[in-house]
This record gives sequence, structure tokens and C-alpha cells, in this order.
Amino acid sequence: MLNRRNFLLSGAAMLAVSAARASSPNHGQWVARADMPFAVQEIYPTSVMINGQPAIMNAGGFRTGGDFPVTNETTLYNPVADRWRHGVALPFQRHHIALASVDDHIYAIGGYGPSDGGLWNMRSEVIRIKDPEKGEWQAASALPTPQAEAMCVAHNGLIHMIGGRKVIAEKNQKWQDHVDTNAHWVFDPLTQSWSKRAPLPTARNSGAVAELNGTIYVLSGRTVAAGNTPVCEVYDPDEDRWRTIAPLPVPIRQPAPQGQGGLAAAARGGKVYCFGGEWFSEKSGVYADSWEYDPSADSWRAVAAMPRPRHGLGAVNLPDGIYTIGGATGPGGEGNSPFIDRFTL
Repeated sequence: MLNRRNFLLSGAAMLAVSAARASSPNHGQWVARADMPFAVQEIYPTSVMINGQPAIMNAGGFRTGGDFPVTNETTLYNPVADRWRHGVALPFQRHHIALASVDDHIYAIGGYGPSDGGLWNMRSEVIRIKDPEKGEWQAASALPTPQAEAMCVAHNGLIHMIGGRKVIAEKNQKWQDHVDTNAHWVFDPLTQSWSKRAPLPTARNSGAVAELNGTIYVLSGRTVAAGNTPVCEVYDPDEDRWRTIAPLPVPIRQPAPQGQGGLAAAARGGKVYCFGGEWFSEKSGVYADSWEYDPSADSWRAVAAMPRPRHGLGAVNLPDGIYTIGGATGPGGEGNSPFIDRFTL
């Protein structure tokens, strides 16, 4: 079993519900699309261009069966044909591996791999590939330190790796061997080098990230010490400065706490959208709530709830809508799914 659930249950307190309850969601619609080739969770898919057309790529994750085997498989989705196919496999097994597409290359960054002592060996390797259908993965400059469950996003030709978790134990094999970090590293593909940027004000893992109009949004997530957090913060790359924005609202469905860990986000039409996530308590569960953030008003509103709630999923914006990909329908390791749904307004 994935052991982070029991760890969070024993160490995390429910967050106080202090904001006003959101209104009933009635904006937007969902359409189910073709399932992925296999059920998988803890993924960070990205948009890519294949044969001049926008597509989605996923790599790694937890598959279903036994002790949740970690996969090295990659999959590619054609939204026009509504069809998945396999890409070039990773050279190693990884879960929580972050993908980002920059300058005709797809980068796969950090994450965890299996080791003799467990499934949570945090890694610093970075690899890249130009043609995910027929190419070859090549080594790129590694992270300065191992990092995973981070918020990773491409902006202006650079890749930002923000927050997540870092290693604190010598063995580096179990989920308990890591702690939250506020580290913020930026990778320049031209120089193949990493440099520091202003740290994330609120250290956390399993948040969501999106880039909109030159601003990077880090949204909700969780901490080891206190469980889910509704805190949302934005980063201005030109000024190398963070500021706090309105927190994620109180969930519509109780008894879920405010703040959604293991959620996904994407930007579209001048707004930022968040989907899903999980919480751990005596009544753990998965969020169906979906939210829209308006930067001009610094406010959230509820939009149409996910018809198939999940956590550990990805969200990718394509020309015809936002796609939510994979994830698990139950908390922790429960209910891996191959689902993909398209959200439009």
C-alpha cells in the first residue's frame, strides 16, 4: 500500500473552515473522452506538438496491481482523433515525475523511483527528448538536489521547479524520508544550467501550478505537518517576487477540508482553473469541486464539478478545452483510473 495516507492521518490536523461557502457550481460542461491505455495516478502530463498539432504527453506514474508498480511508459493523446498511443519509454521507472515542453524538447524532471527499500527514492535526474514517438531520451543537467511532488511549469523558455518535497533521511526510500520544501529552481535549456529564484513563501507539496499572462500561479496543496492548505501564491518572474492571492474556497461538499492536495490546474481564456484533489481524515475522500480564478477581481467561483472526481491527475489546456487526465478515484492508492475528461465553458 502507499504509506503516505497513514502518515498523513497520524500527523495532520484538519484545517479550520473560515471562508464563506461557495455557491453551487453551474458554469461549464464536461465531456468524457477516450480512456488512457492503462489506469495511472501521480502524473504530471504536458502539452506537446506532434506533427504540427497540439497533443498531450504523459510519462510514468503508479499503475494498478500488487504494490502499485511504478511504470516507465509514456503515452500520447491526439485530441482530434480522440486516440491514445504509446511513446518512447523512459529509461527508468518513475512516479511524480514532472514534464515540461520547451524549445521542441520535452523534459522529464525529478520524481521518485523504486529501490530495494521502497517506492519513494527521490531523484534529481533530468532527461529530455525531441521526438516522443521515435526519438531517444538524453541526459540533461540534473537538479541541484533531489526534488519531487513539486509545481513545475514552463515560462518564457525557462522551466520553473517550485516547492514540493526534499530528502531529510539518509535512506531516501520511504515517503516519511522527505519533508516539504520552498525551493525554487529555474532551468535554462540554452545553458543547461539551474539557478535559484525567490523561494515559495509557503512550503508545500502536491499543489497545482499554471502560467497566465506572464505570472505563475501556485495553488493549494498540502503540508506534512498540517495537511491540506488553501493558500495560493503568485510569482512575477520579471521582479522575482511572490505575493499572496485569495485562498481556494471552502469545499461545496462536506466534510472535506478547505484546500485540495493532489489537485491539477490549467489556464484558459484569462482565468485559472483547478480540479480535484484528495484529503485525509477519519472520512478521507476525493474532491469533485472545480474552481475558476479571476485575476482582475482576485476571486474564485465554483464551476461545473468533475463528473469523475480524482486526485493525482493532470490538467492540460488545448485549443478545444482543458483535459483532466488519469488519477485515482479514491484517496491514496485507491481506484486508479484511465479517465480523461474535457472541460469547456
